[in-house]
Amino acid sequence: ANGWTYQGRNEQSRVDFYQRGGEKIDHYYTTGTIKTSLEHPTQGKTQMFRRDLEPAEVERVIEQPRAHTGHGYQRRK
Repeated sequence: ANGWTYQGRNEQSRVDFYQRGGEKIDHYYTTGTIKTSLEHPTQGKTQMFRRDLEPAEVERVIEQPRAHTGHGYQRRK
């Protein structure tokens, strides 16, 4: 959905993988955590983790991975 292609699942880590162009989303479905990996305009390649998301917030991040949720922390690659 929303242009994302399902890339697979790691049952042990309980994570689904999706990709859309150069953007990637890892959805840790048991904890409500999403990791987005994308090219930031000024910071280069970045990873953003968002924890404890409600289902509506998960949908918002899937629609727009750059969305600010107030639940995130960032790690540069």
